[in-house]
Amino acid sequence: MFRIAALMVALLLGWSLRAEAQYFGRNKVQHQSFDFRVLTSEHFEVYYYPEEEAAVRLATRMAERWYSRLSQLLHHELRGRQKLILYAAHPHFEQTNTLEGEIGEGTGGVTEGAKRRVILPFAGGLAETDHVLGHELVHAFQYDMASEADMQGRPVGPGLQALPLWFIEGMAEYLSLGPVDANTAMWVREASSRDAMPTIERLDDPDFFPYRYGHAFWAYVAGRWGDRVVGEMLRATGPGGDIEGAVQAVLGTDTESLTAEWHAATRRSYAGIFESSRAQIAGAPLISKAKGGGEMNLAPALSPDGRRLVYLSEKSLFSIDMYVADAATGRTRPIGSRPTSPRSRLATTASAASSWPAGRCASWRVFPRVTAAIRSLPPTARCSSSPRLTAFPMSIASPVAPREPRGSPTSSPVSAASPRSRPPCRWRPPAQASC
Repeated sequence: MFRIAALMVALLLGWSLRAEAQYFGRNKVQHQSFDFRVLTSEHFEVYYYPEEEAAVRLATRMAERWYSRLSQLLHHELRGRQKLILYAAHPHFEQTNTLEGEIGEGTGGVTEGAKRRVILPFAGGLAETDHVLGHELVHAFQYDMASEADMQGRPVGPGLQALPLWFIEGMAEYLSLGPVDANTAMWVREASSRDAMPTIERLDDPDFFPYRYGHAFWAYVAGRWGDRVVGEMLRATGPGGDIEGAVQAVLGTDTESLTAEWHAATRRSYAGIFESSRAQIAGAPLISKAKGGGEMNLAPALSPDGRRLVYLSEKSLFSIDMYVADAATGRTRPIGSRPTSPRSRLATTASAASSWPAGRCASWRVFPRVTAAIRSLPPTARCSSSPRLTAFPMSIASPVAPREPRGSPTSSPVSAASPRSRPPCRWRPPAQASC
């Protein structure tokens, strides 16, 4: 009986491993074929396709600049040229076969550990592309430092698998953004105002966003002891990921004292704001789970007459769809359906809605390169009316996906910003579109 059970387990395990092995790099939906070329610089091998060549040459210069900064700051040189795979737009990036599994819209880039490859798409602007590129290159340095071994082949580098997310990602955010970031300041200022800042031991608690609080931790440490301690602390954690030992060895203090000093410095930084401004709730929740909304209710856009609200929500359970709500009562109805093309989907985290004239339509960016025209409610209609969603292709001569469509209050063209579109492109819906 035992041998039969063991055989079944072995068969199931083998099937699972084979299924997983077959999935990697295969069966991922690929709508386009990319003619990849290689651009070689002093420290990089950049893989790209001709449509993005002009932007890639600029990104390569940005990468070399990051290499110069990070190698000096971390006192480390990467072994061999760093492989960098660039895609013109996020929909292209999502088709990559260099990574396993599906890639969500919120993933700005990835550094995989097996071959230390950095894979990312161009973002909506060069500043964000530069940030993501720097962030991922920090991970490349972390992986390379972690692979260091002594003469006997024993690992001596930092054990990245043993280090918490806030330590690794917070470091990448600090080194790519610097000490000041409005998003991090928002999180930390709010927590400090309630005396709810996490201790160092609690930074890996899921209640505390590791990117923002990790960034705040490293900004404080580097601001007090200097940037040189960032690399020193990473090395000092050793193969076991001993953060407490690294704090003691490099900073000469313990985590409890460091927590108290960090929290006190944060309170002092925002003391003037706490004294001069007290947030007051000026309204009441209109759309929430308790009132029939979803867990996530995103990207709202108010109609020009102020009577309706268009937003995104996952309340349908199976996808993120569009809904319209009465701005006075919060009564909600779905807007038609999602784009039906398998090549199109709503951009839920990198775009927001925009109104068209007289509140008749709202526009949303839909991947890969279309804008969804949402037929809103006529002024006399009730909220139970059924608006309609229509998707039209955008004629933008750029492989980089347009972002943030905006309608004109007095005319029908829509403008959409693109990294390779200066000024933003203007687009008019087809004549047969009934918005």
